[in-house]
This record gives sequence, C-alpha cells and structure tokens, in this order.
Amino acid sequence: MNSDGTGSLARRRLRQLIYALIVTTGVLIALNIAAACWRPTVWVFGMLALLVVEALVFVVALHTARRGPLERSVATLSIMIWAGAVLASWISPLTLPMHSVAALIPAISAVPYVPRRHLPHYFVGTLASAFACAALALPLVTSVSAPVTVKYIATLGFPAVTAPILLVVWHTATTMRDMAIIARRNADALRSSQRLLAERADQLTASRARLVAVTDAERRRLEQDLHDGAQQQLVAVAVTLQLARQTAADDAEACAELISEAGELLQTAIAEIRRLAQGIYPPLLARDGLRAALPAAAARSPVPVRVRVDRIGRYRQDIETALYYCCLEALQNSAKHGGPNTTVVITAHQTSGTLLLTISDTGRGFDPAQDTEGSGLTNMKDRLSVIGGTLTIDTAPGLGTRLTATIPTQPIQPIGGARYSSA
Repeated sequence: MNSDGTGSLARRRLRQLIYALIVTTGVLIALNIAAACWRPTVWVFGMLALLVVEALVFVVALHTARRGPLERSVATLSIMIWAGAVLASWISPLTLPMHSVAALIPAISAVPYVPRRHLPHYFVGTLASAFACAALALPLVTSVSAPVTVKYIATLGFPAVTAPILLVVWHTATTMRDMAIIARRNADALRSSQRLLAERADQLTASRARLVAVTDAERRRLEQDLHDGAQQQLVAVAVTLQLARQTAADDAEACAELISEAGELLQTAIAEIRRLAQGIYPPLLARDGLRAALPAAAARSPVPVRVRVDRIGRYRQDIETALYYCCLEALQNSAKHGGPNTTVVITAHQTSGTLLLTISDTGRGFDPAQDTEGSGLTNMKDRLSVIGGTLTIDTAPGLGTRLTATIPTQPIQPIGGARYSSA
C-alpha cells in the first residue's frame, strides 16, 4: 500500500477491523471467565487461555497495522484466526458452526489489503482450517445419538459451504479490483486533462496579452503612418489650394500650376491611404481568399517563392487572415535571416477536417535548443492559437526551416487548386 490518501484510508479500515476482533475476543473472554466461575473445567480454562493468546496476537497485529506493511498485519491475523478455530474445535467441538464462520474471516478481510496473486493462499488456508475444524469435531459429534447421515452432514456441511462462499468472495474481489483499476485510470486521465487545460488556459492568457500588446502597437503605428504620410499630404493639398485661391485673380498660370500640384499631392495621399488599407486587410484576400492572396504576397517577396495550392477552398475570415499574415511573417523572416540564395516554397492543402499550410526555406536555419524564438514566430503561434491551430517548427543549422500550420476546419466554399511561381 502507498502512503497517499487511499493507503491511509485502507490502514484506518484495517485498524477498525482489528479493534472489532479485539472487542469480540474480550466479550468471549468475559463469558469464559463467567463459565469458569460457574463450572470450572479443563476445557473452559483451555478456551480461556486460547482467547487470551488471540487477544495478544490481535494487539500485535494492531501495532503492525499502524506503521508496518498491511499485508503483514493481515497475515498475522489470518494465522491466528485459523489456528484458534482449529484449537477451539478440538477444545469445544459443539461450537463447530462458530469456528467454521470464524475461519472465513481471513479470506474475506484479506481482499482489500493483499495482492491478487496472494489471495489463493488465503483461500486455501481457509478451506484447510475449515475442514480441520470438522475433522477434530467429528469424533465427538459421532458419539451423539443421531442418524449417521445427519451427523456427517451436520459436521462436514459447514466446511463444504465454505467453498462457494470463497468463490463469491473471489468474484467480488476481482470485480472490486477491476473497478479500482478503471477508477484509477479515469482519475489519471482526469488529472492529465486538468493539467492540459490549465496549461492551455495559461497559454491562451499569455497569447491574448501578447495579441493585445501587438494590436496596440499596430494601432499606434497606423496612427503614426497616417500622421506622417497621408495627413501631411492632405495638409499640403489644403495649403496649395489656399494659395491657388489667393492667386486665382492675379495670376491664372500660377493658379493652374498650384492646382496641378495639389492634384499630384492628392494622388500621393490616396496611394498612401490605399497602401495602409491593404496592410490592414488586403482586398484580394477578402475577394478571392488564400488561392489568390498567397501568390500575390509571394510576388512582392524579395526572395524567390513558389506557391503550391492543392485543393484549397474559402474559409472563415479569421482563418484566412491568420494564415495570410503568418505567410507574410515567414517570408519576412526568410528574407531577413535566410542568407543569400534563399528560396521559399509555400504549400497548402485540405485533408479531412484539417487545413495544412507549410512554408519551407533553404536558408541558414537555427538550433531550437539554443536560439530563443523571435517575436515573429511568437506572433505566428499566437495568431494560430486564437483560431485553434498549432505551429510546428522543424529546423537545424544549415538545413533551412520548415513551418507547418495545422488548423482544424472545413472549407465554406468549393475547393479548387492553383500553382504559382515567383522568381
């Protein structure tokens, strides 16, 4: 038995059983003392001595049950009960039914505390002691005036009934142990699930915190880009138009030049706003999905990229957005860290219930055990975790890097295919 809560409970139950045996033995000792006072005989004093010895052995077993192995305590109890039942049958054959019942106690009480492979020893000991009790009581019983058949049935019937009782005990023990094994496995599975859920919750909490920080940083960047880019262009347009209005009456040629300059500034501002809008959510991705947006992103990459899309359909907006920006992040990492002559291959395909996106490059690679993940890989993992996906990183120094995004999903529009290469 182990020392956890289950072991402590079993130890407490065994002590309660031993206390009950001690109390029962004490009552029998009191009855025998009363019998000795009323009619002292050798048999009464013999039974009294046997009960005292049993009580002492039970006290020793109780001490063992407090600290020592439980099986040792059960073995001590069993040997004493068997020996006591046999001796009591010799001393007092007329009380054979009580001794036969007492001989069953070891087999029944051993079930929760003894390994299953040792239970047959207790069953054999119980049967042997029961038949020994009957054999010792048989001479006295046969001397009683009664039909021979009745006397033998009365004597041998009690140990014979012991066998089916032990079969019931064995079946019950097997059922209890099977249920205990199943309960233990379920408890282990539950603890494992709770641990995984706790880890998942911690990861989601950290991921959401990082996403909030990235969102705030992106919002500030957009504000800065609008302030430094399109807003300045529009302010310049307003100033130019104001100058054109002032010079319209005096110098028509200068006014036309200012209006033309304002038009150019306005076109620049429109282009800047369009660039910022495409950075927020590309129109091509919204209109045609990943089949069109991934090749377009590859065309703008500074490193050669091949895109292989095999049976890709349309998916939810959050899935397509996450995968698109993961590709952009991966292409940026390959261009920045891959080194010269780096090439990239992007593949995407739909399996049963799973969308797989793989970005492989021929760059320098890195050692995951020594190099910490950069913000790019962390952002990719965070984006995928929000949609229930995972990112697998396969890399080594000099062997390039392969990133695999796995998302459990089904397409919401028919699946098609496309191939694209960018040099």
